[in-house]
Order: sequence, then structure tokens, then C-alpha cells
Amino acid sequence: MVIAVFDLGTNVFNLLIARVSKDGCNILKVIQRGSHIGQGGFRKGYLTDEAIESSLEAMDNLTEILKEEGGATIVKAFATSAIRDSSNGEEFVLMLRDRYNIDVEIISGEREAELIYKGVRESLLLYNEKVLVLDIGGGSNEFIIADKDKIYWKQSYPLGVIRMKEIINPSDPITEDEIERYHNYLDDSLGDLVKEASVHKPKLLVGSSGSFDTLRELIFPGDKGDLPAMELPIGSFHELHRRLLCSTREERTKMAGMSPMRVDYMVLGSIFAEYVIKKLGITELYQSSYSLKEGYMSEVALSMTNYK
Repeated sequence: MVIAVFDLGTNVFNLLIARVSKDGCNILKVIQRGSHIGQGGFRKGYLTDEAIESSLEAMDNLTEILKEEGGATIVKAFATSAIRDSSNGEEFVLMLRDRYNIDVEIISGEREAELIYKGVRESLLLYNEKVLVLDIGGGSNEFIIADKDKIYWKQSYPLGVIRMKEIINPSDPITEDEIERYHNYLDDSLGDLVKEASVHKPKLLVGSSGSFDTLRELIFPGDKGDLPAMELPIGSFHELHRRLLCSTREERTKMAGMSPMRVDYMVLGSIFAEYVIKKLGITELYQSSYSLKEGYMSEVALSMTNYK
């Protein structure tokens, strides 16, 4: 059975097409399109006309690709932070359902975190050791402390890079005062994370898709992306982080491996990752290309396995 999963993120819309059976999953295609559904809307509290228009263009393109690929038996879309937090999010979802005849679900931050964990678990071997999974999104960031079998704690925070860009309004390049203000904001916001990490003591951080995909591409610009997960040496990350802090937007556009969709947000994403690594004493860093959409794929496969 072929399934198609849309992850309607705040900055990027993702489409996963996969063949799923009781024997496992075979990913056929993954496509990304810039949507910018959350741009300019967090302070206003609603999705702007410009954001809706750009998002419909992205969906037009993705649904056309799905059609060209032969369609799917199951087509599911998940709407995340920007849509769930906006006053006209339900209206936008109804528009998507009518326009594309797709089952679109606005999910909570907790459900998003659960799917992210299940996706990451498909990409690399987890053991009995507790790890910290982090997904840095445009509107929200999800944290999960888990091992191979169980989630011990999960939380979604409204700290995504597009949201924070509207709050911090960083200079080009970002200043020390702005970095300090960002750190202070995180100190005020992440008390629960620090408390839970002191209990569970994860030392391995797995960064899920999004900003971490771009960190991988910047650290290993020749990487073809064949592996769904890869270690990012801590030293290489800190070296890249220092480069990003000093960079202008123009300089970032010329960096080998820089995604055009993330050039405006990578400095804030890197600051967030570096803050977590230092605050929690993380000693190992991995990147996983799998996230929410692969998590739902794994749920479908499991349901087929359990079906009698």
C-alpha cells in the first residue's frame, strides 16, 4: 500500500510518499516546498493573506507531484504550530480539505512530539540509554526524552525560529546583546526541560530534520544524504556555530550546503542548539532526517502488522 503524508510546517511543507506493508516501509520520495505559512503571523495571531497564498502554491505543486507519482491509498496531512496557534487556522484547514480533498488534522504539540520520536526511531538504533530528541521548527520546538521503547517526557515549546525572529528581530549579523536577550528568553522558557534533564541525564542529543538537516549539510557539504541519520561531531558543530554567529545573510547564502529556505533562520537555530548542548552537558550530537511524517508512516506499518 502506498501512503502520502504531508507535514505542514511553519516554514516548509513536506511530502513523504512511501510503500508500506506488514514487512516494513520503503520511502519512495520526499519533497519539500517553502510555504512560509507562519511568516508575519505570530504577532498578529492569524495567518496572513500572503502566507496563505504562498502555502497554496506549495500545496498545488506537491499535490501535482503526488498525482504524477500515481497517487496513494492513504493521504494524510498534519498541520502544526503556525496553523494550530492562529485564529484562522481552522478556516485554512477547511480550505485545504475542500481544495485538495485531503484529510488534514491540526495536531497538538504533544502529538507532534510523539510522531517525531517515532520517526527518529525509524532512522537510527536507539538502545536502553535515554536520549534527548529535539526538533527545531519554525513555530515550535519539540523535546522528547526517550529510549528505544518508551517516552519518559515530552514537551512542545512556542520557540520556533520564525517566531523567535519576530521577537528578537536580529541584526545582520546578530549582535552580542541580541544573543544575550535570546539566551535570557530561553532561560525563562525552558525550566521544565532543565528539570527533567537533571532527572534523566541524557548525554546524546538527536536533532530531527529542519535546522539539523542544514547543519549536517553545512558540516558535510559533500554528503549525498544516503543515510537517514549521521553523527555531527560536537567540535565541528561549535566551529560552524561560531561561523554562523559572525555571518551576514549574504555570506550565509554563499555557504556550501546552506538551504535557501533556512538562510534567514539558521543563526537562531544554531544558537538554540548550542544553548541546549551547553545547558544540559550534551556530549554527543546526531542528526536524523526523519521526523513527523516518518513517524506516521511507522504507525501505519505497525497497524498493518498488528492487524489480524
